[in-house]
Amino acid sequence: MKKYLIFDLDGTLIQSAKSLTKLVTNYLVENFGKDKDTVSYFLSTTRGEGLSTQVKTILNIGQEEADSIANKIYEKINISVQKGEFFPGVTEKIKELSKNYTLFLSTGNSTTFAEENLKKGGIYQCFKYILGSENIQKGVEHISIFKDFLKDKDFEKYSVFIGDGEKDRDIAKTCSIDFIHIDENLENNFSDKYEIKSVTDIDTILKLIN
Repeated sequence: MKKYLIFDLDGTLIQSAKSLTKLVTNYLVENFGKDKDTVSYFLSTTRGEGLSTQVKTILNIGQEEADSIANKIYEKINISVQKGEFFPGVTEKIKELSKNYTLFLSTGNSTTFAEENLKKGGIYQCFKYILGSENIQKGVEHISIFKDFLKDKDFEKYSVFIGDGEKDRDIAKTCSIDFIHIDENLENNFSDKYEIKSVTDIDTILKLIN
C-alpha cells in the first residue's frame, strides 16, 4: 500500500512551465549572449532539473558561479511570475489526497516560489515537506532528505513520484520509485507505464499501483 506521494511543481501542479522557460531564456540571452532557440530547447528538454544544474550546463561554468546566477534568476522569478495558477481541479485533488497520503513537493524552482504558490492555492498545509533547489539540487538528494525526515527505511517502496519532466522520471527510476507521468496530450513518448493528463486523474492509477 502506497503511503507517500512526491509531486513536482512546475508543469505538474501549476501552469508555469512556459513562462519560466521564457523568463530564464531571456535572462541568459540578455546577460550572456546565448542563442535564444538553443537555450529554450535545452530548458524544455531538461524540465525537472534544478535551475543551477541547467545554468551550469548552458554556460559551461563552475557550480559556485552557476549557483549565484541561479539565485539571481530565482529572485526574478519570485517577482515576475504569477503565483497560484494551478491546473483546473488540482488544488481540490491535493486536499483530497492529503487525507490518505503524506505529500511531498520536490521542485527545480526555489522553495520560496513553491511555498508562495501553495499558499496562494490554499494547499500549503497539505504538504509534509516542501523542498526547492536553491541550496540542494532536485534529484536523489531530495528523496534522501524526505526519507531521513520520516525515518522510514522503506520510503521508496511506499512512494509514488508524479511529474511532467524527464528529470522526474530519472529520479524515480534511480530510486526505484513508481512514477506517474503528467502529459496533457498523452503522447507517452517515453513509454511510461503510468501516464495521465492531469493530477486530477490520479485515482485510477493509484488503485492500480496499490
